Amino acid sequence: MAGSPPQLVIVEDDPALARTLQRSFERRGYRVWHAAIPDELIALLPLERFDFAVVDLKLGTASGLPCVQMLHDRDPATR
Repeated sequence: MAGSPPQLVIVEDDPALARTLQRSFERRGYRVWHAAIPDELIALLPLERFDFAVVDLKLGTASGLPCVQMLHDRDPATR
């Protein structure tokens, strides 16, 4: 759809940082989704196609690398 805002997902377990990033990207015209844990990202993947992703590589005791792989598997064009 022409003129639709770019879709961005933030995968971040720090709520304050996630809110700051979300507000910053929304001011720049992005439609922003947030997942605090990998399972939340898994729930979002069937609902949206993301143009961009900001992924924390250390999500508590988990690695964010599987999230990057899931996003890439869903849509290799996601940056």
